[in-house]
Amino acid sequence: FCTFLRLSFVLGGLAGASNPSLYSGEVGFVLASIAECGLFLNLGVSFLSLVLFMVYLGGMSVDYVYSLSLVADPFQRLGRIGCYSVGLV
Repeated sequence: FCTFLRLSFVLGGLAGASNPSLYSGEVGFVLASIAECGLFLNLGVSFLSLVLFMVYLGGMSVDYVYSLSLVADPFQRLGRIGCYSVGLV
């Protein structure tokens, strides 16, 4: 089981780093984070696993996806009003 988690961690990191699509790359990083949490749980460090899960998946991942949505579509539309999202920020 530990070998599977290590392999999932490495493959998730490679999927995140080498994927041309930014959203699919985030999925790879999330899978790598979950595999790392499983490795920490296997080692008996449950508090560190919980902190990693809450901080990365709860905070950093949300910020990353929000930033990607702003970068991916520079001419976002708000209802009937077309605006530049970068100009508003």
